[in-house]
Amino acid sequence: MTIKEIDAALEEGQSLKAITQAYSEIANLKIKRIRADVERNRVFFQEISGIYALVKTLSLKKKINVPSKPKKVVSIVLTSNYRFYGAINSDLLEFFVKTIQKLDTDCIYLGKAAIDYFKAQPQLSQDHVSTEVLLKDDQPDTAELLNLVGLLSNYKRVLVFYSSMKSLLVQVPTAMDITTSSMPQLEGGKGYNFKFIFEPDLSKILQFFDSQIITLLLEGTFLESELSRTASRFISMDQAETEANKMIKQYLTLKAYVKRNMDNNTILENFATMMAVRKT
Repeated sequence: MTIKEIDAALEEGQSLKAITQAYSEIANLKIKRIRADVERNRVFFQEISGIYALVKTLSLKKKINVPSKPKKVVSIVLTSNYRFYGAINSDLLEFFVKTIQKLDTDCIYLGKAAIDYFKAQPQLSQDHVSTEVLLKDDQPDTAELLNLVGLLSNYKRVLVFYSSMKSLLVQVPTAMDITTSSMPQLEGGKGYNFKFIFEPDLSKILQFFDSQIITLLLEGTFLESELSRTASRFISMDQAETEANKMIKQYLTLKAYVKRNMDNNTILENFATMMAVRKT
């Protein structure tokens, strides 16, 4: 390589390093902002989910008549519209595909990553009725969230697939039943002595939970997913910056080697010229 080509490669490496540093800094600030909210809300969402399961169990025990839902199961996968998140979206989609193969379920592909994935491999979802949802951003606004809840309203069971952050380095594909239909410890009320007075009556509370609580729990999964993706971006950009530094170091070493060879060639040429002059 020439010095000019090496300088061009070094300039490219410095640009990549600057980009990764900027993304890392943004991700770091975003993690600090979101993490405290997520950890605080996790307890709230778990308690809300438990109350919802309790109300559903009591309604079954007391044989409360509620509007029937015509469809059984829907599975929704939450992915991003953007890139630079490492392998988090692909890992989630592989987990999603592996899981739905065992289920009789409709599917909702949310986010550009999921939509593009299944367009490229349509055979993976040919056995399921599917719907594509593309939000303006990774986090839905109020109208988008309500529209999404509307798509889920006819299903008895809603499974949400998303990435959950166990630690900054570990992101785990997760499936959550936000309708709490698969909580065997509460089904039928076995082992529980329920003594509650509900105001208003239980049927109205259940109808409220079917809309408002589902909305809250779905919003919680979006927040968890955003935290996990942000952590993944931070780690990916840190690794990319390390690779950029290695590249820069390699080209600086190569540049020094080429420059030394050029200097040596110049010395040899000057020496050869001097010897030729002396002979004449």
